[in-house]
Amino acid sequence: MKKEFDKFKQWLTLNYSDGLLDLNPPATNEEIEELKTTLGVELPEDFISVLKIHNGQKGEAAWLFDSQEFLSTHRIIEEFTTWKKLLKSELHNKVSTPDDGVKSDWWNINWIPFTSDGCGDHYCIDLSPTRKGTKGQIITLWYESSEREIVAKSFSLWFEEYVNLLYSGELVYSKEYNSIVYKDELE
Repeated sequence: MKKEFDKFKQWLTLNYSDGLLDLNPPATNEEIEELKTTLGVELPEDFISVLKIHNGQKGEAAWLFDSQEFLSTHRIIEEFTTWKKLLKSELHNKVSTPDDGVKSDWWNINWIPFTSDGCGDHYCIDLSPTRKGTKGQIITLWYESSEREIVAKSFSLWFEEYVNLLYSGELVYSKEYNSIVYKDELE
């Protein structure tokens, strides 16, 4: 993951240096243990390795992942806690329309958000897929949409594809949106 993250940082250096400066220092072992304990899950090694490179972003600059904040361990805990409270109240009986391989829950306690747009939308690591899914797959969780799509079979594949989209020019930094967005959203 270090090689891919170095490519990401190189892109930021050339295209959005404030984004590079917004990255947090590496997560400590204590922060990672607190995260695992709070979530009650074993996180994929590829994701932990990224947290050990940079523990998310500070949130003082534009969001770094497709108009979403790259969550730190503490921000993951905050978002997870919010969803857990919602699950006990208003989401109790709601179901989604998922891709094959994803459970039909609106939110599942084993869906770990690692990005956030600040309005309840996330990319999540799915640690409890159906038999047709892959443990650790990356899924979408849009609060107001019932769709739950699989976007990658693992965090490392998702991240590699994201970096490729940056280098291909399909994703760009937009001053107008103050975020990294798909180029076609600007047209």
